Amino acid sequence: MYVSRRRFILVTSLIGLWLKCGRLLAAKNEPRDGTELGLGAWVDTLFPADERSPSGSALGVQAQILEKAAAIAPYQELLSAGVRWANAQAVACGAESFTALSLEAREAVVAEAEAMGIRKMPRLFFYHTLKDARSFYYGQAGSWSAVGFPHTPQPLGFVDYMEAPK
Repeated sequence: MYVSRRRFILVTSLIGLWLKCGRLLAAKNEPRDGTELGLGAWVDTLFPADERSPSGSALGVQAQILEKAAAIAPYQELLSAGVRWANAQAVACGAESFTALSLEAREAVVAEAEAMGIRKMPRLFFYHTLKDARSFYYGQAGSWSAVGFPHTPQPLGFVDYMEAPK
């Protein structure tokens, strides 16, 4: 049976496309391994609710972090590994998971991650989640009341410049 070069390239391209779409659909339908729940507790430890402002998870910060991580495979791995590490620390403290810990115990776990060397995974997890959580939290109007902003930070635009800074 003779197969032309064009037909071979077309068929292999279609098979590759079919496999790629199948993997993407399967990854989208996979249940989360507790990362979202654990990350929500982590974000609530970094940004807890008080009388003036909502918690980080109330503003959906963990969902925004996971959405950002969806396009960056190493970041997804870091988030999963970081939540597993936090859960392991909670189990060592006698709790079922990080989410089951009291706020004070969760703060101790976060402080432990912060105190580690920058090349260690818990410190990287702390650093990146804090950086992104801070950006996503304060980027929402719901958090502005806590810092005393009744409106957007620059309601009149860039008043000192003719153009926005570059």
